Amino acid sequence: MKNIGFRAHDFGSFASAEQLGKAVAAIKTPACIQLAVGKVLKPSRPWQDWDEEYISSITDTLSSSGITVAVTGCYINPVHPDEEERKKNIRRFERSLELNKAFGCRIVGTETGSFTPDISYSTETYTDKVFSIFLSSLEQMLDAAVRNDAVCAIEAVSHHHTICSVERMAKVLELFPDEHLKVIYDPVNLVPVNGIRELDGSYPARPSAQAQRNFYTAALDAFQDRICALHCKDYVLTEKGFKKGDLPALTGVFDWENFFKELDRRSISVPILLENHNPATLRQTLASLNKF
Repeated sequence: MKNIGFRAHDFGSFASAEQLGKAVAAIKTPACIQLAVGKVLKPSRPWQDWDEEYISSITDTLSSSGITVAVTGCYINPVHPDEEERKKNIRRFERSLELNKAFGCRIVGTETGSFTPDISYSTETYTDKVFSIFLSSLEQMLDAAVRNDAVCAIEAVSHHHTICSVERMAKVLELFPDEHLKVIYDPVNLVPVNGIRELDGSYPARPSAQAQRNFYTAALDAFQDRICALHCKDYVLTEKGFKKGDLPALTGVFDWENFFKELDRRSISVPILLENHNPATLRQTLASLNKF
């Protein structure tokens, strides 16, 4: 049985960890989640006021419903153009690493940001200058991961993030071979804005199984055992030919069946976390994915 879990805040926001635990357990128990405290628990303490007792009170309550944390979500902008804001972002990430034992989870995950305050598209994000800023931020985050025996996990996103391709991620992994740095691999996030390219250079609305296989095996070859978690959602191309990549799994064109078979062939067994799920069809989504 695959270890399929959920991004917690896709269930909504909750007044308590007890309510969150019951909502997840109503779908699946035991289950694992990606937990971003500030997104799913409202109100919650600001991260500056987190301590082991507070975080343990959340995770202990979740545990009583059979829910564990697979990834602590702390999605920051490590290349924020304002240096002081960037330092605050990094400190927030470091705090989650320091509390990894209270979370019951060594993995703290983030995307890699953009050289804009709102993480929107900017051509400057791809410059050597910003890549150097990212490497400097990552070095600080990784140092904190090593000190706390935690895992700094980064997630690539095509088009507008600093790490926007398999090749860029592979370069980062080469520069930082430390096992405290891992990858959260979201195949749909890495689908280019105009879709998956066929061998003939076209970008059809539904790419062939071979084109998709070429696409995801390139990432699996590059990331290998540095993958610590997978995100599972779907995408389509709009009438204008641009990716809409925030759909529930199995409602778009990504070939999850053959992707899961490739994971089995490679003996990759990590948490698979559903994103953008539809609560009304979530049980059927789980049943279908578990058949693959």
